[in-house]
Amino acid sequence: MKKIGLVLSLIVIGFSLVWAGTTQAPEIDQKKQEAVAITLPKTDYRIEDRDIQDGVRKLKGQIYIPASKNKVPLIIFAHGFNGSYRQGRVYAELLASRGYAVYLFDFVHGGPRSQSTSNAKELTITSQVEDLESVLKVSQEWTEIEPNQTSLFGISQGGLVASLVASQEPAKVKNLLLMYPAFVISELPHQIYDSLDQIPEQSKIFDHFDMEISSNYLLDVWPIHIYSELAKYPGPVLILHGNQDEIVPFSYSEKARPYLQNGQVQIIDGAGHDFSGDYFPNVRYPILKFLQENQDGK
Repeated sequence: MKKIGLVLSLIVIGFSLVWAGTTQAPEIDQKKQEAVAITLPKTDYRIEDRDIQDGVRKLKGQIYIPASKNKVPLIIFAHGFNGSYRQGRVYAELLASRGYAVYLFDFVHGGPRSQSTSNAKELTITSQVEDLESVLKVSQEWTEIEPNQTSLFGISQGGLVASLVASQEPAKVKNLLLMYPAFVISELPHQIYDSLDQIPEQSKIFDHFDMEISSNYLLDVWPIHIYSELAKYPGPVLILHGNQDEIVPFSYSEKARPYLQNGQVQIIDGAGHDFSGDYFPNVRYPILKFLQENQDGK
């Protein structure tokens, strides 16, 4: 069953890539969008190490704090599968320079580069949801942060986790920003296996990452229906996703459209499972525009 499962996984992912290649969705017209001026003022900021202790849960992290005499909104960044807080640095620099505090942290069991406790066999989506909920709770006590003005920003698997937290804590999450969210994770086990009994003790959820996961990961994600969860969140949502993503095809974000109460899905033409380098300027404007439009009083 293990070999059959792996073969089926590759078939499913291959089918998804073909499907994504035929998906049509609105692309970002950079010139048209930039007709809306970004009025968020630029500011200096500082970076501090800031760990979170919530019961037995200890998370290593950093906070980017803009220069301000007043309390500021907070954006919590959730990194991707097999990643670390470092994936959020470029976004933190952008957002802190526009007046937002940004908290970057390593999920427990998030990957081999995690500075928090890391054991891939203990990784589950639920464990990461609990990590993010701890950050959300503790951060509201920070003296620099404006209460009830916290947004979640997730990339890849972190986008799946952030979506689940937003659906469970809608009153605590002002906005939800998702970059190439890995909604595929909640569907893949059902596409490969007919029942929980068929799930192997160890497997790789993505062939692109040299990181094995235990059966606990797939058993945990089995009952999650991410689109039903997204439908519970009433706040503003922005999803940006590349149409050349070979890890999480754009079709999974396109499928989210009818479930969003107050959201938008935009395609980044030519981008893969990453918005660094040449593609970062293409996402910088829509991110700032989204936050500007969803400030208090807008």
